Amino acid sequence: MYHLSVFLHILAAVVWVGGMLFLALVAIPVLRTLPDRPRAELVAQLGERFRPVAWTCIVLLVVTGILNLAFRGVTWESVATGRLWQSPFGQVLAWKLGFVLVLLLLSALHDFSLGPRSTRLARSSDPDGQLALTLRRRAAWIGRLSALLALVVLALAVMLVRGLPH
Repeated sequence: MYHLSVFLHILAAVVWVGGMLFLALVAIPVLRTLPDRPRAELVAQLGERFRPVAWTCIVLLVVTGILNLAFRGVTWESVATGRLWQSPFGQVLAWKLGFVLVLLLLSALHDFSLGPRSTRLARSSDPDGQLALTLRRRAAWIGRLSALLALVVLALAVMLVRGLPH
């Protein structure tokens, strides 16, 4: 059961992070060659298609992450008493969870606020207005920052399993 949980955790991370990196490094740069209105529409469609996939992966990551910790012997008592956080494993886990929390907040802001508002404006009669441009730029920067934080989370995940670098 532990191996299945780890497999699902890694698969969800690959799909979520891989999707973010694909959008940031491949799709968006290619779409920049298009005129504003078609580009905005394609970015909106990509976002609408990826959003449920990403959030399904996020839920799967949270569930399997909790299961994986339980399989590794982490108990609610060790979390509540602070004993877990005193170990090197616990300290790396705390950093990872902190970055995950920031990543989730940024993803929620991007996916449920900036993205939909930007899409509504892009589909309106004035998709090139100042507010639309501002929202697209903010969404782009949050997307880049999220991709970078996801890579930090992956590095911390490796440290949890393989230990701190010497």
